[in-house]
Amino acid sequence: MAARRPDFRITCALCRKPIPRNSDILALDAEWRRRYPDLIGNLACECAYENRWYWSCELDGGKYEPHHIPAKNGPCIDAISHIEARGTHKGMVQGYPASGMLQGAQAYLRAVATHPKAQQLRAFLAQWDADHRA
Repeated sequence: MAARRPDFRITCALCRKPIPRNSDILALDAEWRRRYPDLIGNLACECAYENRWYWSCELDGGKYEPHHIPAKNGPCIDAISHIEARGTHKGMVQGYPASGMLQGAQAYLRAVATHPKAQQLRAFLAQWDADHRA
């Protein structure tokens, strides 16, 4: 019988509340980080769709503000254009392990890294540990 992997809760990078287990997680792109430099990680809950986080990418006259980072996945219209991905808790922390480490999935990621096919995750964790030694 395989060892049970630790459970985890991801804290939203925007509202700082635990993301409910029965909802998807959103990955925010670099433009969110530029606009909100105090984000911890880039995984968020559905609050990213709320008006309090809304912005339009274009200024008057159809130009972008200085230092704007274009969206990777299609047209660059507004905040929603800058949601990079959407998925399950496990999928998103494995796809965005740096955010997973910062937002509450450390033990889970280390347990997943013990799987024989998780070489890339093991390499990430080795680099993470080297970069974060006290």
